[in-house]
Amino acid sequence: MAEIIGIHQKPVLSAEARLRAIVDSSFDAIVGKDLNSIISDWNPAAERMFGYTAEEAIGRSVLMLIPENQRSEEVDIIDKIKKGERIASFETVRLRKDGSKINVSLTISPIKDPNGNIVGASKIARDITATKESERRIRLLLREVNHRVKNQFAVILSVIRETANRTQNNDEFLARVRDRITALSRSHDLLVSSDWEGASLFELAQEHLKPFGHEERITLSGPLVMLTPNAVQYLGMTVHELGTNAAKYGALSDAVGRISVTWQILTRPG
Repeated sequence: MAEIIGIHQKPVLSAEARLRAIVDSSFDAIVGKDLNSIISDWNPAAERMFGYTAEEAIGRSVLMLIPENQRSEEVDIIDKIKKGERIASFETVRLRKDGSKINVSLTISPIKDPNGNIVGASKIARDITATKESERRIRLLLREVNHRVKNQFAVILSVIRETANRTQNNDEFLARVRDRITALSRSHDLLVSSDWEGASLFELAQEHLKPFGHEERITLSGPLVMLTPNAVQYLGMTVHELGTNAAKYGALSDAVGRISVTWQILTRPG
């Protein structure tokens, strides 16, 4: 005779209990409402997103979550739900309890009774505030990059025109353009390292005089002066030209010459 010992039956959740567990554990806000826009269901994520407890939200109109100038959205949504029409997911703005706005992506589905009649709607709201902020930053960055590229083109064209006016043959033109574009690249590297905030005059002079060598014969002194991005590019070209002239005709063209670069801040009276 066989004996069966220790059989344990794992409790089985009902379909309703499983659904409730899914709704309660969702990271997205899930809100149920009737056809009069009165809130009937409010999951924990909705509490976190909007700031209202379930007790505060259930029984109140969903309009409390919608900015006044966007409440026509709710009228359109209810009309479509009543007609059984599908509502595509869309992005919009909603209100928190403290009055602050939140960017959300909404997915809306009809709720039907056992007879198939539409009695309400469920809304799933996903917080996309961080995504929107990233998109805003990208747009700003693209505009800034576009501005900087155009500015760089303008500087390069200016360099080419100026060089063409001061050279006698193609070889000299190519050599001077190459050197000047390289100098412009040094200024660009300084700006990139500072996230285009600018650079100090000391850094700029040091960077542009370094390629000529003889660093032990070059002295830089002066107070801290921060330059704007445009000033870095144009003043960088000036320092490069001074270094070029010193290397060809001035202090760096012999074995003993020295360069001393000094600057000061002057204040105007009054």
